[in-house]
Amino acid sequence: MLVALVADAMTCIPPITNAGLSLRDYQYTLKHDVFDAWRDGALDVCAVSPTGSGKTRTSGSIVHEFTNAGIPVVISAHRQELVGQLSLAMAAEGIYHNIIASRSTIRFISNRHMEKLGRSFYHPTAIATVSSVDTLIRRQLGPWADSVGLYLTDEAHHLLAGNKWGKARAMFPNALGLGVTATPDRADGRGLGRHADGVFDVLVRGPEMRDLIRQGFLTDYRIFCPPTDLDLATVAITQGGDYNKEQLGAASRKSHIVGDVVEHYCKIAFGKKGVTFAIDVEDAHRIADAFNAAGVPAVALSSDNTDTERAEALDRFERGELWQLVNVDLFGEGFDLPAIEVVSFARPTQSYSLYVQQFGRALRLFLDKTHAIIIDHVGNVQRFISQGRGLPDTPQQ
Repeated sequence: MLVALVADAMTCIPPITNAGLSLRDYQYTLKHDVFDAWRDGALDVCAVSPTGSGKTRTSGSIVHEFTNAGIPVVISAHRQELVGQLSLAMAAEGIYHNIIASRSTIRFISNRHMEKLGRSFYHPTAIATVSSVDTLIRRQLGPWADSVGLYLTDEAHHLLAGNKWGKARAMFPNALGLGVTATPDRADGRGLGRHADGVFDVLVRGPEMRDLIRQGFLTDYRIFCPPTDLDLATVAITQGGDYNKEQLGAASRKSHIVGDVVEHYCKIAFGKKGVTFAIDVEDAHRIADAFNAAGVPAVALSSDNTDTERAEALDRFERGELWQLVNVDLFGEGFDLPAIEVVSFARPTQSYSLYVQQFGRALRLFLDKTHAIIIDHVGNVQRFISQGRGLPDTPQQ
């Protein structure tokens, strides 16, 4: 069956023209390696490149090759909250696309295109489509799904054959698959390959993070690890491989972590734009309130906020009206805001993937940014060093 699928999908591989988007050398290399893997018989390719390396631009260039050849493409965000960001990223690459979402969401995203880019790249009959995985698996797609020639998924480390991400991939039986991620690693230890628990036939690696720092494509960093009284001894590890969030929240409330986060930001990075990763909504509000009380303009954000509220907060952050975005599971993955100078860890994690993604939020280049500042209040840095993983720019096997 797989051989037949590969044979059908092979007819969808367009020629590489490299027209349109300009890519860095390592992005060209990664793009060509993906196409080579497809031509060598892979149906689903996992492309790995560090946070901040321009995976969206590389993916956009690949999408252009398919759409220019008249081949339909589906681009999926792994969470509903990230559809607007993914759509805006594709719009920034000049890709007109349909959006599978509610009318109000489409209207909001189209307006964001206008605000940021001066025109909307939403078009209901476009050959490319952007959607969340959750929305896709709820829809009856009909014959159109059979016409799709490329299924592209962001944050591909989520994709296993039997989970919702895998179910969404299976809805497009004639498509080549491309998953992009900075971290092909799961806390539960399950494999992404087709021979294990996933769907990918081959993994294609881009440059290492440290190489991009040396070459000036990412900024270097400084790490601060203040002492903490957060006690994780009684916090269980879930089947997913990470800490139990309810127990984490209870442990946080017994500690002085809120005051620690605010105190050390004010000592180390006062006035710099920062993102703080909190355990839950209650903690996020406690931290944001403490920041504001200390004269640091801050807001707490989570999936409880509307698209409009999140967008307004990001705009205020970029304008310098907010110094701190205290978030719960929003900005760790699939999020691009180069203005971030400081990352504060207030959420412990056993997930190396999540740790690296959060760490990398501050490494993108920006005006006058000489280095990123990482303030770790929960032992994440030491935890992964002690496990032999090293720092995020340590090459992984």
